[in-house]
Amino acid sequence: MRNQCSACSKCELFQGKLTISEDVKIMYKYHYCLSGIEKWKDCKRFVFTTNSGFCPDFVMPNSLLTIDQIWHKAQL
Repeated sequence: MRNQCSACSKCELFQGKLTISEDVKIMYKYHYCLSGIEKWKDCKRFVFTTNSGFCPDFVMPNSLLTIDQIWHKAQL
C-alpha cells in the first residue's frame, strides 16, 4: 500500500504490541501510519526508527521529546 508507512512492518505500535487503548491505537494508525509520507515525517517513531533502526516503546507518534531526548532516555 503506497500510503502505508514503510516502517509499519517493524513498528510495535502498528503491530498492536504496545499497551495503549484500542481507540488511541486506531487514531495513531490512521493519522500517521496510513496517511502518506507527509504524515510519516511528523511521526517521532518513524523518524527515530529511520535514524536508529529501532524505536523504544515509550515513544508515541506525537511525542514532544526531541530525538536527542529519546536517545538519552533510551540509554537509561
